[in-house]
Amino acid sequence: MVDQQTPVWETALVKTFGVHQRRYGTCRLQVALRENGHRVGQQRLRTAMRRRGLRALQPKACTPRTTDSTHGLRCAPNRLLDQPKPTRANQVWVSDITYLPLANGNWAYLCAFQDMGTKHVVGRTR
Repeated sequence: MVDQQTPVWETALVKTFGVHQRRYGTCRLQVALRENGHRVGQQRLRTAMRRRGLRALQPKACTPRTTDSTHGLRCAPNRLLDQPKPTRANQVWVSDITYLPLANGNWAYLCAFQDMGTKHVVGRTR
């Protein structure tokens, strides 16, 4: 319900907030309101949103997990600690996997293999 004292921009704020399915915070709401001709600062927006009980939904962090550290099982032993350092190529290879965030919001996985004798990366996959 809108009373007589409500500024026009606050009515536009509630409408814009609903149109964007409660996903817009003060930064994006300020831009959207300015595009509609309402000049209002972020602090005033923040205060009006708090007064009306409007809170933007926070998306869950979407970070892929490559390791489950909460399993409670023992870790695999590092069998290279007891061994002498490799003296030539192709004696010992090690590898690791990681993920890379892409600009479009997707993820790419990178796995690299390193020859411990020469310290060169001998293979990788994406």
